[in-house]
Order: sequence, then structure tokens, then C-alpha cells
Amino acid sequence: MPACRFLSRTAVLLLVTLLLAAAPPLSSAHAQSPLAGSAETAETAGPTDAVIAPLLDVLKDEAARDRLIRSLEQAAPEAEAAAEASAEEEAPATLAAQLATITRNAINEALAIGRKFVSDLSGLASLVDGRADLDWGTLATLLAPLLATVAISLALFIGAKRLLRGGLGRISARLRNRGVFAAIALVALYVLAEILALAIAYFATSATAAVLFGDLGVSIHQTLYLNAFLVTGATAILIRLVTGIVNGDYAVLRLAPDVRAMVRRRGIRLSAILIYGIAFLVPAASSLISFTVGRSLRVLVYTLAAIYAVKAIRAVSRLQKQAAERPVQEPQEEGDAAVDEALPEPVQSAFLQVWPLIAYAYVAVSYVIALSRPALFVDFVGGATLKTVAALIAGGLVLRACGYLSTLSIRAPAFLPLDDKALSSRLTSFVPVLLRIVWLLVSIAILAVVLDAWALVDVGAWLEGERGSAIVAGLVSSLIVIVVCIIVWAAASSWIDYRMETTQGPALHAARYRTLYSLLKNALTVALVVFGGMIALSELGIDIGPLLAGAGVLGLAIGFGAQKLVQDIISGVFIQLENAMNVGDVVGAGGITGVVERLTLRSVSLRDLSGTYHIIPFSSVDAVSNYMRTFSFHVEEVGIAYKENVADGKAALQEAFDRLMQTEHRPDILEPLEMHGVTGLGDSAVLIRARIKTAPGKQWGLGRAYTELVKQVMDEKGIEIPFPHTTLFLGRDKEGRTDELPVRMERVGAAKGDEE
Repeated sequence: MPACRFLSRTAVLLLVTLLLAAAPPLSSAHAQSPLAGSAETAETAGPTDAVIAPLLDVLKDEAARDRLIRSLEQAAPEAEAAAEASAEEEAPATLAAQLATITRNAINEALAIGRKFVSDLSGLASLVDGRADLDWGTLATLLAPLLATVAISLALFIGAKRLLRGGLGRISARLRNRGVFAAIALVALYVLAEILALAIAYFATSATAAVLFGDLGVSIHQTLYLNAFLVTGATAILIRLVTGIVNGDYAVLRLAPDVRAMVRRRGIRLSAILIYGIAFLVPAASSLISFTVGRSLRVLVYTLAAIYAVKAIRAVSRLQKQAAERPVQEPQEEGDAAVDEALPEPVQSAFLQVWPLIAYAYVAVSYVIALSRPALFVDFVGGATLKTVAALIAGGLVLRACGYLSTLSIRAPAFLPLDDKALSSRLTSFVPVLLRIVWLLVSIAILAVVLDAWALVDVGAWLEGERGSAIVAGLVSSLIVIVVCIIVWAAASSWIDYRMETTQGPALHAARYRTLYSLLKNALTVALVVFGGMIALSELGIDIGPLLAGAGVLGLAIGFGAQKLVQDIISGVFIQLENAMNVGDVVGAGGITGVVERLTLRSVSLRDLSGTYHIIPFSSVDAVSNYMRTFSFHVEEVGIAYKENVADGKAALQEAFDRLMQTEHRPDILEPLEMHGVTGLGDSAVLIRARIKTAPGKQWGLGRAYTELVKQVMDEKGIEIPFPHTTLFLGRDKEGRTDELPVRMERVGAAKGDEE
């Protein structure tokens, strides 16, 4: 007896038993039976006719009979599971009992899937043992138009695709490497060409089949093939778009070219196996041969697809690891490089190791569902897979767009007093942090879509709820606050830099402005961090009242416990108000003399003559000596010998000053030489002092040049500049004899002359 007849009889007996066992009285059965034909029939027929007649109608219709069998197949495990669940509720819920129940259910489910797998594949044996009762002549007659349709569709699609792609060759050469908009236009043209080629092949094949096969028109089998051809072509276009539709370039996936090529090739083949197998081969075999053969082919298609998917995952993973180890052969775009730098290397390595395991698990679960619940596989697994792929593609596009935006240079309008370069550099410094945030948000969004698609978490209901919507709105608002604070800080700092660079006027006022602008920048940074952080936390739903109260208590504790810090800040405020020093001044503070490089409210940073960098808290500054206020003096004090004339010494100092006025230092000399005259009589020299008034900060270089000229004039005039002398006296003994030095004087030059 064929398997189909056996299953049909079994289903009928099961349905009759269920209906008779649950049958109410005749009046209620008439009112509630979904299989009743009409009101008149139910009134005249007995209880048996009211049940059997609709069943006979169902069994006469082959399609209705198949639906009935599938419904019974799906209802039987659910009824068995419900019975087992009710039995488990009555049993004591101990840990051992729960483990035993779980193990038993898993074993029973595995055995049921195995039995169903063997039973489904047994239908292929009917093609060999003759149970299928095939009429090969009729089958060949039906297959001939179908094969012709296949050949026509493939020929038209390949020809139209080559023709359209060939026409895009010159356009592609012009639009390549012309910017992001040119790339989008080029991708759109290739997508339109693919869609147009697919549409031409589909409609032209349908029309050709209708014309060639006369009055019969296009059969159901040809329609099944054409629909599968259309879906497969659309899927292939989507895969090419993700992996590089423009001859392998401009891909959403940021992978090596050979890896993208393998993903494209394997993905198109796998989709063709599934779509052609499930949407065309299985229904065609069920219609042309038998339902059992179609069911066996369905299992065979799923098995082949699972095997091919596992091999493809292994091949892609191996090739991806090889591509990661070898050096990059082609230059990477700036946007892709920015996205890669934003994602830490350990995360990339972990994802490279983990994604094959996730893919293997997905294939295994999908295969088990396909064998045990075919309808669930098509509706649930297929829809969840499409949502997951769409989420991954959208996430990849968002990251690519963010990477591209990070490479754009920011230019302020000409009428705004901003420093373009400073603004761009400051905003660029935040790009890695923002891209990491985008990575995190995109990953969370993809995870949420995946969980919702696979019915693990009802993300949609959570988002529609009050708590979920509040959390999402808070995250978006806080992110906007942070971005606005960053932009305000970058713009304000650029304006401050612009003002510091373009400040004109006396050097004192310019230095003062630079110092105040530097302090303003520090205060603005602190204010934005504090207030921006508080606003962001409040947008997240965190009550900042305790934080403000805690900040007040903390400030009071700091005031008592950190008196040195408070003293630093208070002293710094008064020093700045009194304009005691500015950035660029040479000052003496805290026993150290150097150039002021940085000023804050707490400390001053000096760099001394040897290049050492000193940070001096203002609490350690008792006095500030500023060497660069309004003007400076170079004091020249020279000693001449007692035998020299003082007037000649003064004249030499004046002549050296006159020569100094002829050098490049003349603009820095504010007044004529101020001669002080003799200031002291030393042990071996007469001290003469003169003073030169200079511009602030110019006294050191000008003084070195003047001292050099003084030495030069003294030498020219023969004026002796005394230096320490030592007079040696030989001692005498008591008898008056003088000691002799152990020195032998030789006339070396005379001796040599005598020898010659």
C-alpha cells in the first residue's frame, strides 16, 4: 500500500475518533461543526453523516487532503507535549525529576526528528520500487516546456546582464574615485542594470513561454520556476550589493576583496539551492509525482543546503584569517580606517573567532527546525533571517556613513571669527570616541533587532512601553547634549585661539589678553564638563539633586581638608587680578626664574634657562619679580686700572654705545646712554657704570652685544681692564739668605742658533 494512502487513512481515522469523542448532541454539533456543509443538510442528516460527509469532501480534494495531513502532523506533537506538561505538573518538582524530564524530552524529540527524517527520505524509494506509478511519457511531455523555459530564462538573463554591464563600462571609468556621491550614483546604476536584466528575462520568458506552448499557456510548473527565478535573482542582487556590485568594489562589507568574492559566490549558490529547491523543485515534484516524493526532496534540499552552508562558513573563516595575517595590498579608505581604529583590536579578533561558531549554531538550529517544523522554518526562520540580514546591512551602512563623515574637513564661515584648523583638529580628536559610541549603539540596535526577530525578547513591546521609550529617549537626549557640548567647546576654543592670534596693540596688552583667554578656556572646559554631565545624567533619568547636594558637601570638605588647594586658587585669583604676570613673561617666582609658559588658577609653569620645566603652586609664591613690564634696563659696570684716566673709560663706554646704535638693536633702545660714572674704588680697579633703557625683554640680548663692543673699544684704546694678579716673594732665613727656586733657565733659542 502506498505511503500516501496509509497516511490518508490514518489521518481520517484519527480525525473521526476525535470528532466522535468530542461530539455534542445533534443541535450543538450543527451549530459548532466547522466542516458542516449547509444548514439544510445538517437538519436532515444523522450524527454520522454530519461528520463523514465533510471528511469525504476533504479527501476528494488532493490539496485539502495535504493540508489536513500537515495540520495533523503539527497538532500531534503539540498535543503530546501538552499531555506531558500536565503530567509533569502533577509530579513533584524536584531537581532530579526536572533534569530527568528535560533529558527525556530532549531524547524523545531527537528520536522523533530522526524517525521523521527517515520517514521523509523513504519517499525517494518509491521512485525505484515502482510505488510512485509514474507515467514517464506524460512526465516527459510536461518537463519539455519546463526545461525550455529554464534555458530561455537563463539565456535572456545572461545576455541582458552582459549587454547592460558593458554599457556601464565607460560610465564606471568616469565616476570612479570621484567622491561619495559619484560612488552612490555608480552603485545605483549597477543595481538598476541588474534589476532591469532580471525583469527583462522574467517577462520575456513568460511571454515566450505563452507564445511557444500554444493554447496550454504557461503551466503551473513554469510559473513556479519563474517565481523561483525572480526571487533568486533578487537575492543575488542583494548579495552583490553587500559584497560589491561594481565589479567587486563599493561593498557594504569591509572585508578583503578575495573574502568578499567568496562570500558573494557561496551566498548566491546557497540561496539558489534553497529557493529553487523549496519554491520550485518540491512543489513541482509533489504535483508531478507524489506528495511523499516532494516531502523527501524537501528534506534532501535542506540537508544539501546545510552541508554546503557549513563548508562555506569554514572556507570563509579560513580565508578571512589568512587575509588578516597578510599585509594589506590595496590602500584603505579614510572612512574605513577611522571605523577600524574606533573598534579596539581585541574586539575585532574576538569577533573573527566567534562569528563562525554563531553561524554553525544558526545552521544547526535552522536545519532541526526545517526537519521538524517545515512550516515554521519558512515563516519564522526565513523572516527572522531576513530581519537579521537587514539589520546587519543597515548597521554596516551607518558605520560606513559615520566613517565618511569623520573624514570631512570643517570650515567655518568667513564672517565668523574662528580658526578653521583649530576647530577641525579639535573635532577630529573626538572622532574616535564618537565612533566607539556609534559602534556600541549600532551593536545594541542590531542585537535588539535580532532578539526581537527570533522571538527571544519582545523588544517592540518594550520600546512601546513607558520604561523602554523613556530609556531610549534619555539615551538619545544625553547623546545630543554631549555632542552639543563638544561642538560648543570646540567652537569656543577656536574663537579663543583666533582672538589670541589676532590680538593687536602693545605687547603688554597682548600678553594680558592671551593669559585671560587661556584662563577663560580652562573655565569654559570645566563648566561644560560639569553642567553638560549633569544635564546628560538628568536626561538619563538620574536624579541630580543628591549629586548637587553631595557636590556641596564635598566642596565644604575640600575647603576644610584641602586648605593648600584653596590657598593656591585664592592666591592665583589675586595674582591674575593684579596682572602680576602673563604668558611669555620672564619672572621670578618661588625662588625660580624663567619664562611663563602656562597659567592656571592654581599654579604657574616656568621654564628656566637650562630648559627645566617648573610647576609652582601660587601658595608657594611670596613675591613675583617680572622682568618684562613696560621697559627694562641693561646695567653695564666696567672696571679699569688705577693707572688709567677715568674720562677715557667713560669715553670708551660712550663710543661702544654709539656703535651699538648702528646695529639691529637700535629699535630696542628707548633712550640715550645713561652714564652714572665712578661707582666705587675696588682693590684693583676703578668701577664705572652706565645704563641702557630697552624695550621689555630685550635687555639680555642687547646687553650681551654691548658688553662685547665695550671690550672691543677698550682693547683698541689700550685701556687696561684689570684682572687678579699674584706677587711672589721669596722667603729669607735667619742669616739673611734668600731661598732659591728649583728652576733652571735655558736659552733654547740661542743654543740652537749657536749650533747652526
